[in-house]
Amino acid sequence: MDKHSITDVFTPTKSARISFVERDSINTKFVNALQTPGKQLVVYGHSGSGKTTLIENKLCQLYENHITTRCVSGMTFDQILRDAFDQLGHFYDSTVTNTHSSSVSGTIGAEYRSIKAQIDVRSSTETTVEQTRLLPPQLTPQRLGQYIGAAKCCWVLDDFHKISDDHKKQLSQTMKAFMDIANDWPTLKIIAIGAVDTARQVVQYDAEMTNRVSEIEVPLMSTTELRSILSKGEELLNITISPDVKREVLQLSNGLASVCHSLGLGACRALNLLETADEKIEVRESELQRAITDYLEDSSDSLKGIFDKALHRKKQGKFDNFRIVVEALSKIPQEGETQGEILQYIRTNHQGYPQSNLIYCLRELQTERRGELVRLDRNSGRYSFTNPFYRAYALALFQKSKTRPRVFVSHIDLIGTNVVTKFAGEVLLEWLTKKKSSDE
Repeated sequence: MDKHSITDVFTPTKSARISFVERDSINTKFVNALQTPGKQLVVYGHSGSGKTTLIENKLCQLYENHITTRCVSGMTFDQILRDAFDQLGHFYDSTVTNTHSSSVSGTIGAEYRSIKAQIDVRSSTETTVEQTRLLPPQLTPQRLGQYIGAAKCCWVLDDFHKISDDHKKQLSQTMKAFMDIANDWPTLKIIAIGAVDTARQVVQYDAEMTNRVSEIEVPLMSTTELRSILSKGEELLNITISPDVKREVLQLSNGLASVCHSLGLGACRALNLLETADEKIEVRESELQRAITDYLEDSSDSLKGIFDKALHRKKQGKFDNFRIVVEALSKIPQEGETQGEILQYIRTNHQGYPQSNLIYCLRELQTERRGELVRLDRNSGRYSFTNPFYRAYALALFQKSKTRPRVFVSHIDLIGTNVVTKFAGEVLLEWLTKKKSSDE
């Protein structure tokens, strides 16, 4: 039996390879768009839904090479162009030998090296604090497209939703430029990835481009798909996960592949298993409880950051809106409630609470600037926490904060992250026990 590391099977912080789960309906649309010359792609969906894993696995199957620019807040479009240009250096290095099948020579290679030399000279002579390398006029989106096309690459822009609207519009024009030279470079693509509700929020492109851009939503994973992750883990690591533990992991994952991978990894570590077992080992309830505790402890800083974002109060007013809404969400079932039902609950404690305030908060709590704490199920119209860990953390947070004064000031610092984490773990285990009893 081949040996596999647990960190190669359960991969919460990197793209899955050997445990990759095919998602047929999305795969078909994605592959069709990749194989259509000139078609550009916008891929969007919740964080943790598996967008990057899907894209990287499909590109490895269909493309000789690809380059990835990881976007961050404040990044300019010139910086994005320069990042792609720099990554192409591997293919245009004049010392590359024939052992690299995608090395580029000839006129295009000479042009690339000429522009690179100009950038390097400018960089060495600049004395500004930022050390920003200016781009020469020759490095246009069209020219970059030629260089990427000649290298037989496609260009992935990860987290492009973090870029400001002005720079999103510039990407739109770059997509159009790539479309225009698709006859010469049929494999040339931009794949913009964003964790939002619509493609239009990821890239602001003109209406005339609608039919030339494929908008692909990657939904949260189904229970069947999440179960496949655990099944692959069983096969690759020679373990057996008890049915009860599987059901609880699926409930806690709530459609997020990253959470499923985290709990699988934590359970293996609770068994002191580092690689494929020589003899079959069973993962039981005790290992899951340890995995939950470890997950919460490891995520304490992340959870603190998410709730700091979600509960941040920019100015004093009659209502501490985000705290009111988040606390209300923590008191309703994990499956969520409609806007009207949430409002009804809030008004039992805050008479006359405005519906407009609730609408605004629910919309904001779905954005990255508020930690993507909440999701909306468009089929049922229900709002809920993105995953049960957030709800458990919120329940513990507000339960403890009621015994403390000045709860509006840095909630988590006042209470103590470790205390909240402990209570969150207890809340999760209690919820799982009740859920298990109701299922039976």
